[in-house]
Amino acid sequence: MNSMGSRERVRAALGFEPPDRLPRNDSPWTQTVERWRREGMPEDAPVADHFGFDIEMAYIDASPRFEMRVLVRAGGFITFRDRYGYEMRKIECAEGTVDFRAHPLEDRKAWERVFRPRLALDPAGPARWDDASYFAHFDPYPTWEEAVAKHRRLAATGRYVLAMVYGPWEALWRMRGMEALLVDLILDPEWVQEMASAHVDLVVEIVRRCAALGARPDGLLLAEDLGSTAGPLFSPRTWDAVFGPSFGRLGSALRELGIDFWVHSDGRIEAYLERFLDVGVQVLNPLEVKASMDAVELRRRLGPRLAFYGNIDARAMAGPRDALEAELARKIPLAREGGYILHSDHSVPPDVGYERFAWMQRRAQEIFEG
Repeated sequence: MNSMGSRERVRAALGFEPPDRLPRNDSPWTQTVERWRREGMPEDAPVADHFGFDIEMAYIDASPRFEMRVLVRAGGFITFRDRYGYEMRKIECAEGTVDFRAHPLEDRKAWERVFRPRLALDPAGPARWDDASYFAHFDPYPTWEEAVAKHRRLAATGRYVLAMVYGPWEALWRMRGMEALLVDLILDPEWVQEMASAHVDLVVEIVRRCAALGARPDGLLLAEDLGSTAGPLFSPRTWDAVFGPSFGRLGSALRELGIDFWVHSDGRIEAYLERFLDVGVQVLNPLEVKASMDAVELRRRLGPRLAFYGNIDARAMAGPRDALEAELARKIPLAREGGYILHSDHSVPPDVGYERFAWMQRRAQEIFEG
């Protein structure tokens, strides 16, 4: 088989065509990378280069753009107010458990007077695109000209450029609060649908502007955690009525622009998958193992209609090697005819050492080659 570039390799996977080698990427925590460097990974080696990853991440900011403000720094923790308006506490400069303290969207009046007017694209303002995550993004956003230059640097690596953005559920609960929004789905679903539509309208505007300026991503990854380990957060019928129309419009816009449609959702979400396919979703991530998501079983049920990006149990990565061997041996063969990209079932925590992760990458490729 002829050698492929990373972008071509990922696109082959999405199209259920045999790739030349196993497509791969992952999301190690900051603390994980620090550990790997202590354990021998070269200091000057970017993780993506060192492990031959095939994807470059970019990030879209579809927030109301409230002022980012640090409220408290103490004991290694930071409490801040985010661009979405919520207040949260987290470990500073590291990943870990986060504590949401307040959500400012109190009612419809606040939505109409304060929040809704802010969900607008200002072509003269700072870009709503960056190569740094929108989460805890304290630095000023680049100009659109600078953003385009950043995109070109990412694209020049030859990797597939995947732009991540909050989906409507994820964006709305951060503003409204999860419990309040779940109640709204029962008492005022029309309002939730209106807010979801406004959010997706802004996402579409941003993506169209990126494309017009020459910064079109290869794919868009909607971060949209719709499930718990027990099942969906709300019924498929509710999703159909409230969020389905917005997903459908986004899917149509992405098809028009030639951008692949990816969805990230933690939890057990099989009940939504046929609906995702109906609105044009092509790739599912991360297929959380502890939520009983299983790529092998889902491939049997869905066939070559939905590609998978993930499903390698992060717990097995740090556990006995034979458990990780069994995990890889069962799932990596899915990639031989396309439709699978190697990734953990969420991210790589710091209990996964450098040698173990490097072995996993090598062993996965050996299994792929048969």
